[in-house]
Amino acid sequence: MTATFHRKVVPALLLVQVAYVALLELAFTFLVPDTGEIDHTDPRTSATVVYAALVVAAVVAMTGGAVLMGSARVRDRAPRVLRGCWLALLGIGEIAVAVMFLRAVATGSMGPDTLIGVLAAAVSCAVALSCLTEAGTVLRGTPA
Repeated sequence: MTATFHRKVVPALLLVQVAYVALLELAFTFLVPDTGEIDHTDPRTSATVVYAALVVAAVVAMTGGAVLMGSARVRDRAPRVLRGCWLALLGIGEIAVAVMFLRAVATGSMGPDTLIGVLAAAVSCAVALSCLTEAGTVLRGTPA
């Protein structure tokens, strides 16, 4: 059961997170009106570049984690230290994501966003637990 969770469910959850990020980025890019000119609050170019770099880094980390967890061929060919460190960093990042979702739930008003935030935090915690468990197993050198 645990192996199925690590090898099939967690990679699927990571890909769902990637899809969620992509959907939100597309929605905020194309559906939200640009009021920067009216408000005179256009972000600096450096802030936009840093934000884009962070989003790309998160998507790459989640996609890489999904591949490392879900593909036996990639898992066997990846260097042990790289795989362990990648999954450990992804696990720590997922904890940060869960904290951000829970903070948004705690400070926001009750509504549909509350349910989405709680579910997203639960998914992030499950992925973090799996990644950190797998990283510990990999870095200790014990068989999976």
